[in-house]
Amino acid sequence: MKVVGTAGHIDHGKSALVYRLTGIDPDRLEEEKRRGMTIDLGFAWLRLPDGQTVSIVDVPGHERFVANMLAGVGGIDVALLVVAADESIMPQTREHVDILDLLGIGFGVVALTKTDLADPDLIELASAEVADLLSRTALAGSPIVPVSAVTGEGLPDLLTALNDAVTSATDRDERGPAYLPVDRVFTVAGFGTVVTGTLHDGTLAAGDEVEVLPSGRRARIRSLQTHSTPVDRALPGTRVAANLVGVERNEVGRGDVLTPPGAIVPTRRFDAHVRVVRDAPFALKHGQEVRLHLGAGEYPATVSVLGANRVEPGDTGWLQIRSSTPLPAILRQRFILRLPAPARTIAGGGVVDIRPRHRRNDAGAVQRLAALLSDDPERVMEAALQTSRVLTPGQIAEIAALPEAMLREALGRAVDNGTAVPVGDGYAGARSWARMSERARSILERFHTDNPLRRGITREELRSKLHRDRAEWDSWLSALLVRGVVEDSGSLIALPGFVDAGESRREEAERVLAALSAREFTPPSGRDLQDFARTDAELLSFLAENGEIVHVGSGIYFTAAAFDKMLTLALSIIDREGDVSMGRFRDAAGTSRKYAQAFLEYLDARRITRRVGDVRVRGREAPACA
Repeated sequence: MKVVGTAGHIDHGKSALVYRLTGIDPDRLEEEKRRGMTIDLGFAWLRLPDGQTVSIVDVPGHERFVANMLAGVGGIDVALLVVAADESIMPQTREHVDILDLLGIGFGVVALTKTDLADPDLIELASAEVADLLSRTALAGSPIVPVSAVTGEGLPDLLTALNDAVTSATDRDERGPAYLPVDRVFTVAGFGTVVTGTLHDGTLAAGDEVEVLPSGRRARIRSLQTHSTPVDRALPGTRVAANLVGVERNEVGRGDVLTPPGAIVPTRRFDAHVRVVRDAPFALKHGQEVRLHLGAGEYPATVSVLGANRVEPGDTGWLQIRSSTPLPAILRQRFILRLPAPARTIAGGGVVDIRPRHRRNDAGAVQRLAALLSDDPERVMEAALQTSRVLTPGQIAEIAALPEAMLREALGRAVDNGTAVPVGDGYAGARSWARMSERARSILERFHTDNPLRRGITREELRSKLHRDRAEWDSWLSALLVRGVVEDSGSLIALPGFVDAGESRREEAERVLAALSAREFTPPSGRDLQDFARTDAELLSFLAENGEIVHVGSGIYFTAAAFDKMLTLALSIIDREGDVSMGRFRDAAGTSRKYAQAFLEYLDARRITRRVGDVRVRGREAPACA
């Protein structure tokens, strides 16, 4: 199903034409009927000659109500531009045409109304003026049909032209998450809160749980209607009324969005490609305050011009749009920018990146954004992966805005040609992977040069030096290991093929081990070892990392064999007597208080034993048997 939206200057007969075509008066407010002027959005539906039914959104034409017009026109597929033959083009005709063009609406029909008040020459002149106005827009070449809502003249031709335009308009996607911008909220006695809007994407069904954005409130759809008819499921491109359970009337408003919970995360900024209207009074400048019209919402915002200071009238450019209000934006969504005072439309465009991370004058960022707008899936994929983060397929889809099947194919090709590198459950871009690999090699080369006796760097130290988030570090490290960039050396990480310098000092190491073994449970201190075994702290650290000695603290080292004997002794006493005191262990080991205390405190720190008062019992990390 498609949506037709009216556009045009005040009093050119939009509402009268809708009523004549549908039999439904779109002016629903008493003030509208009393003043004979449309103030807010009106809705109707129409069966076309080929049998298909379309929704109609009727918009106000007065300049004071352009914000209301924008709340409805953003969701239309086909424009019905209404121009009175006796007045031709007027100020709001031009602004509405600018808005339709900036929103990228390329299917439309012009109803040249009030032909009963104009002679043939005037009708011909107005038709030529409208054709010229549209010639520089996406609606160029749209049929212009002279009609009269009073006499009915031209209405069959208008219906035929509308039928052709609706048939030609692109169908919407049912596969993505539902996205319903709310343009009206009211209550129905006995039912509660009802919201209406045009369903942009996806489907909604009775019973679905939905999230109201940007507030995040949850609700359930009790029932749905389309064109006053109950339906179990609403399709994209339809006008929908949803009766909600779980939210009050004052908890949802125009501009909010209904979507499945968690499907869309609001943002306070996004990057966009924009065009400034040709007859704008001045350029769109960096830092300018604007009113952002997105979906059915209106938000205060500030623009940052990327790579320049301004975008001149008629030109295109790149902006980052920032708002203090969370924005329920989605990729490729069209929007309008208006100046707050004097109020007028200045620019419009499309959302390109809803999670921007770059500096304003980063030339590479502008190139990446341009690639994201490409029709080439390969180029879009490569641009999406130009980040230092690991991206899941879902995050890539959010950035690339590609259909699921096309995304899978493009991602597969990107992996095959090296543009993407699998990292855990996600993917990194080739540039990001190259930077990470080179940085890891550089860090390890420097580490090995500075620490020739150490077998490698700890995983945590390498993560810290690479400035990687803990949440994705395991994935990065796994990929570095699998691709042979680094090597796992026990609990340490080293460069592939690195041979520590310990073997070259083996003779010195044997003297240290001999000195420690000679006084098994009362070994010389580290300082004494350095004196008479002619060694240094670096070699002691190397032997400890290599598992040949154990440093229990306070400069006390045991050989690995002596440590195992002492551990067995301590646990056997606990198993036999229920606990062990420092004195009992000291006497059983034939050592001194200094060594016994350092050893038992080492066991406590590693939860092999647990201190209870003056004794130790088995800890959580104690081996099953002594």
